[in-house]
Amino acid sequence: MNTRDKIVNYALKTCCKIYNAKSKNIINNKNRQGPTIKAKRMFLFYLYNYIEIKHKDMKIYIKNLNHATSIHHVHKFRFEIDNYPEIKENFEKFLAEMKIYNIYGFGFYEKRKEIKKLLEEITND
Repeated sequence: MNTRDKIVNYALKTCCKIYNAKSKNIINNKNRQGPTIKAKRMFLFYLYNYIEIKHKDMKIYIKNLNHATSIHHVHKFRFEIDNYPEIKENFEKFLAEMKIYNIYGFGFYEKRKEIKKLLEEITND
């Protein structure tokens, strides 16, 4: 198992722990109960925005997941973070847990944000 897969697996376990969901329900994409959907949204949001996995590649981690469904869940979770303090708080807990686990070391997310910002500046000039 490579480094990326270890991070993804830990992210899945952490999402499930926060929402009291079962990881097999998320991976198999068969369960539509509230906790499972909430954990799946957080997981997809993290994969897309922090691990930079494209929507079309989400099916590698969640069986039979259509890219349009992935897009919907990511947008919906962004909306929920912006409008529901409890969701935002849960996501902040999740990120704190992921930063502790992150084997790249302290400052990885910050460095990645700086690189993205510099790339945007270069492209916009």
